[in-house]
Amino acid sequence: MVFSFFKKDGKDGKDSRRSDGRAAPARPGSRPLSKPVVKSLSKPLLDPAERANARAFPPAKFATTENAIPARDLARSLAMETAAKIDAIESEMARDFLRPAANTGNPAQATSPNSTQPGVTPAAAAPAKAKPADILDPGTDAFLGSMDAIEINTAGAGSVIDETAILFANGQMEPAEATLRNGIDADNIGDNRQTAWLMLFELVNQRGDGASFEQLTMQYSLRFENSCPTWMDYSNAHGTPAPASVPEPSGPVVALPAVIDAQIVRTLEQLKALAAQHAALTLDVSAAKSIDLVGAELLLRVVNAFKRSNHELTVLGAEQLLPPLHGCVESGRRDASDAAWMLLLEVLRLLGRQSEFEENGIQYCITYEVSPPSWEPAPLSLKTRQASAKPATAPSAQVIGPLDWRGVIEGEGEPFFGRLLIEARSSKHLFVDCLLLRRMAFSTATTLLGVLMKLQASGVRVDFRSVNPLVASLFHLLGITAVAGVQVRRN
Repeated sequence: MVFSFFKKDGKDGKDSRRSDGRAAPARPGSRPLSKPVVKSLSKPLLDPAERANARAFPPAKFATTENAIPARDLARSLAMETAAKIDAIESEMARDFLRPAANTGNPAQATSPNSTQPGVTPAAAAPAKAKPADILDPGTDAFLGSMDAIEINTAGAGSVIDETAILFANGQMEPAEATLRNGIDADNIGDNRQTAWLMLFELVNQRGDGASFEQLTMQYSLRFENSCPTWMDYSNAHGTPAPASVPEPSGPVVALPAVIDAQIVRTLEQLKALAAQHAALTLDVSAAKSIDLVGAELLLRVVNAFKRSNHELTVLGAEQLLPPLHGCVESGRRDASDAAWMLLLEVLRLLGRQSEFEENGIQYCITYEVSPPSWEPAPLSLKTRQASAKPATAPSAQVIGPLDWRGVIEGEGEPFFGRLLIEARSSKHLFVDCLLLRRMAFSTATTLLGVLMKLQASGVRVDFRSVNPLVASLFHLLGITAVAGVQVRRN
C-alpha cells in the first residue's frame, strides 16, 4: 500500500569414655590387647607370643623389631605417617585435575617436607626444590596442561549444549549444527533454551548463511520476545577468510545525510516512492551526526508509518542515532515538541535495549509530566542491522593489540598464550578482547586452562570479553569460567 510519512499521528579430639563411664567400643578393625601394656622402658613391650603374632600381621609401613618401640617414638611415627598420607592424597588430587609437565624443577612436583618417596631420601629430593621453574616464562612448558588429565564434569549441564560445543571446537560445523537443531526441536535442552538459540545464531553466522540468519531472527523474536543477535562480520579477523556471504540489505537502500533536519524531506519522499514498488526497504542512518526537532519529527513519522503498514523496513546503523538524540534532549527541559524523546524511545525499542528504554522513559515522564510509553518488542515489520565496519587504514596497517584474539586458535595457542604470559609480568589484571575470535580447538582450550591456573596461582586475574556463545560454552564446559572471567558477546 502507499502511505504518507508526513501525516502527524498519535503517540504511539573427643574423650574415649562414654557418658555412663564405660570405655567406648573399639574402632572397627582393631584387636584388643591380650594383656595390659607395660610402659616401663626397660621391659620389652611384647611377649614372645605377641611378637610372633606381630610378625604375622605387621603394621603398614613399619617393620616390627625385637626391641619394643617407645610410646613417644610410636606417636611420632604415626604423626609422620598421617602427614605422608595427607601429602599423597593432595598430590593425587592435583594430578587428577591437571598433570604437570615432567620437570624436576616444577614446584607442583616437589614433595612436602614430611612426605617420602620410595627409594628417595629427603636429602636426595632437596636439590629438586632449589631451582623452581618460572611459570610466567613462555619459553618453558611448565605452564602447559594435558588434555588427557582434564576431567570434564557435565553434572547439571545440558548434554546437547556440551556436545555442540565440543563438535564445533573440533571443527565439525555441520554435525554441531545438526545436534543443536535436533535438541531445540525435541526441546530436550532443559533451561538452556536461550543459550542454545544464541549458539545456533553463531553457527549460522559463521557459515555465512544470511537467509537462514534472517529466518532465525523472526523465530527468535516470536519465541522469546527479546532483541535478536545481529550479524557479526568476521572479515577483519586476522588470518581468517571472510564469511561465505553477508546478508544483503532488504530491498532498495535510502541513505540519510549526517545532519538530520528539515532537508531530509526529499530523501524521505524518495523512500515513499520506492515503497509503492517494493515490499521491503532499507533506511541507512549510519552517517547520522546531529539531529534537530524537525528532523526527529520527520523520522518518527516514517517509523510510525511502517509500524502500521504491511511493508518491511530495515534500519541500518540505528545505534548511530543514539548519540545525537541524547544530545537533542534534556531531562526537565520541555521543548516545543517531544518528537526527539519519542524517537529516542523508538530507537531503543528497535535495538531491544529495555533497561535504557525504561530509564529514558522515566526522564521523559519527569519532563512532560505524562505517563511514558510502556515497553513492548518492536513489530516484525521493523528490523535493524549493524552498519558494516569501514576501517580507516588498510588491513596490513591495522594495529592489533597483544591481547586481541582473532580468527581460529589451534595447536599450543601460540603466539596468543605467550603474549598473555608476557603481559602478566607487568599487570595483575588482564583483559583479552575476543570479539573477532571465531573458534578455539578443544585441545588448545585445555592448554589455556593450565595457563590460567598458573596465572591465578601467581595472583594474576584474566577476563575474556565479547566471547561468542560457542566458545563461551566450551570455556564453561572445561571449567575455565572458574579461574577466569568470561563475558559472552552481546550484539
